[in-house]
Amino acid sequence: MSEQHGVDTYLHFIRRLIVHSQARLLPTPPSSTLDTSILTFRLLIQETQRLARDPFLADRFRDGVGGGEGDSFRNFDLARFVDRVGLRPLERLVLAAAIIGGQTRKELSNQASGVIRAEFENAVLELCHSPPSEHADFTPTQTTKILANLLVDHSQDALVLDASQRQALLLAAQSKLGKEVMTPILQRLYPKMMYVFLYSSLLFSSV
Repeated sequence: MSEQHGVDTYLHFIRRLIVHSQARLLPTPPSSTLDTSILTFRLLIQETQRLARDPFLADRFRDGVGGGEGDSFRNFDLARFVDRVGLRPLERLVLAAAIIGGQTRKELSNQASGVIRAEFENAVLELCHSPPSEHADFTPTQTTKILANLLVDHSQDALVLDASQRQALLLAAQSKLGKEVMTPILQRLYPKMMYVFLYSSLLFSSV
C-alpha cells in the first residue's frame, strides 16, 4: 500500500486498524461471539507481524502509533498490544527498538523501554538461531538496524540496555552473522555510540 499510495496513507491505514480493533485491545476483550471487530483485528495481527519482521518497516509502526490522535492512542498500551497480537519475543524487540530509535512521544518511548527489558533475554536467544520458515531471518543490514536502534544515540541517563545486555546483544549478532560480517558493522556503529568510553573494552572484546 505504501508503495502505491505513499507512507502517509499506510500510516492512516494502520491507525484505522488499531482504532477499529479497540474491542480486542481492551483489558478485558469481549467474547468472539459478540465482537464485530474480529476480522479487522486479524488484519491488524497480519500487518503488525509483517512490520515486526523487518526492522526498517517497524519504523512505520512507531510513526503510526506515535502520531495517532484520540483515546485509542492516548491510552495505548504497548505491552498489552504486542501480547494481544501474539508477537514472538524477537518481534516485540524489533517494534520496541524502532520506537526508541526514532522520535516519538515520551510515554510511548518509555513503554517501549519496558517491553525491551521484559523481552530482551528471550529475544536474544531467538536472534542467535535460524527461525521457522514463517518468521523473518534478518539480513546483515536488518541486524545493523536493530543494533543501531538499541545502541546508538541514547543519553547516559536513559540507556535501555546495561553493559551485560549490550555484550549479549553483540555476541548474539556475531553468532548469527559471523565475525567477518560483524566486525565492519561494529566499526560503522562505534563512532556513533554516545558514552562509548564506558563500553570500549567490552565491545572490542566481543568481536
